[in-house]
Amino acid sequence: MEESRIAVLAALLGNLALAIVKGISAAVTGSAAMMAETFHSCADTGNQVLLFIGMRRAARPPDEVHPFGYGKDIYFWSFVVAMMLFTVGGAFSIWEGIHKLRSPGAGQPLGWAFAVLAAAVVFEAISLGIAVRSLRRVKGDRSLREFVAENRDPTLVTVVLEDTSALVSLFLAAGGLALTEVTGRVMWDGAASIAIGLVLVGVAVVLAFENHSLLLGESAPRDVLERITAAAAADPAVERVLGLRTMHLGPEALLIVLRVDFRDALSAHEVELASERLRNTVAEAAGASGKRQLVVVEPGVVPARPAAAPPDQAVRTAAWLSR
Repeated sequence: MEESRIAVLAALLGNLALAIVKGISAAVTGSAAMMAETFHSCADTGNQVLLFIGMRRAARPPDEVHPFGYGKDIYFWSFVVAMMLFTVGGAFSIWEGIHKLRSPGAGQPLGWAFAVLAAAVVFEAISLGIAVRSLRRVKGDRSLREFVAENRDPTLVTVVLEDTSALVSLFLAAGGLALTEVTGRVMWDGAASIAIGLVLVGVAVVLAFENHSLLLGESAPRDVLERITAAAAADPAVERVLGLRTMHLGPEALLIVLRVDFRDALSAHEVELASERLRNTVAEAAGASGKRQLVVVEPGVVPARPAAAPPDQAVRTAAWLSR
């Protein structure tokens, strides 16, 4: 979570400065692409603020109203971030581009815009570099595909996607302004604004689906499930593990429901002691220290196999006749 905070803070400071400079440039040049970039940076700035709110609220301890804690708050606010990126960033950029195509207006000197875009590329590259470095520390030896599939903290992935889309958008804006400068046709400026909006909408849709899945409740990654099962099966009081269900209550909070068949020779008191021991063992196997796990151990029995149904009269008659 600390790596996520660093990445979010770096993105917040960079986007706030860029939103101001891009806004001034858009006002001076009248460029639709620069206005789209202004919308983009404003959306990103607001998004980082929302991510900070989500991380702070998710860290609150459980209470009577929310006995499982507030860990899923970060998923809600990350979903709101996706919606802001879709509306404030993407939809406004597309609308501005269409407006520019329908009412081109007179061209304006674009030298100031190119200078702002060059500075923005530097700022966004630094922010993306910080986010990628944090991502590498968190993912460890796992591939990027494995990390994305197993990750349950959306903040760092959100920052990386936002910064990547920001760099792509900057190059689209620069390309649109360059074509406008060379050809003298303002339509390229509007087209660049629409392209930027489509990029932001695409990123917003990806983030929305990912956070929707997290809000519904995702299970622990496969390696965590394997560690839990192995730790439970190794306990001397356990005959076999009958079932395991998990759900993330937040990036660092996990609900674990373990159903086991205890050995028949155990007394009721020994089963109680074994259940408490399993709760501690499973919580330790589930993840690194500092994570909050709620472990529920359910005693169960192996279901008996149903007796074979006797053959009906027709089957018995056919068997007798075939002799």
